[in-house]
Amino acid sequence: MVRLVPEQPTFTTASEQEVWARLRDGLGPEDVLLANLRLTDETKDHEADLVVLMPGVGVLVLEVKGGSVWHDEEGWWQRGRGQDRPIDPVQQVRTTKYALRTYAARDARWNNRNHVAWGHGVVTPYSDFPTDFATTDCPRWSLHDRHDQGDLAARVRENARRAQQGKPPPTFDDIEVIAEILAGRMRTSYDVNADSDERAAEADRLTPSGLRGHVPRVRQAVGRS
Repeated sequence: MVRLVPEQPTFTTASEQEVWARLRDGLGPEDVLLANLRLTDETKDHEADLVVLMPGVGVLVLEVKGGSVWHDEEGWWQRGRGQDRPIDPVQQVRTTKYALRTYAARDARWNNRNHVAWGHGVVTPYSDFPTDFATTDCPRWSLHDRHDQGDLAARVRENARRAQQGKPPPTFDDIEVIAEILAGRMRTSYDVNADSDERAAEADRLTPSGLRGHVPRVRQAVGRS
């Protein structure tokens, strides 16, 4: 089975959970599936519904749009709670992809590796689009509608492959590093000084002013892992 991060994610919408379950059941044992990935950078807060890491193929960021979604001469639309609202899922997922890619590349664990292939796609599990549908920034192979859900894992793999744009696919080792970075696993260590400082601050709070003099505390050297 594909590696899941987290193993049991909590979803706010049924559409995201259904898409996640299809990929969970269809991806390979060397792939990694991340859900509900949040990132804050200097420009905004980003949220990736799903990120698929596939060695030998690429990294694919997916935006899931449930309900009724369509596209007309004015752009993308989604109906929710009886109201139509404009959306831009392609711009949304593309911006998130760039933010995640930059975040991973800046991490020391990436260690100046070469850029690898990152792509993006949009999943509309309840809405239909013609097989010849396309916009300038959304080719049909990067849009996965209701009729594409039966072979979604294969389509996602092909989406990532066609989005390589000349970049090399990530190796298994690349995927391991990216997964560790995006999962937020930065090790820190227990600091005995934090406990002692808190106890001293509590003693200061409980001791009447002037009944005891200030005793400087000598911080202990603590190794870092």
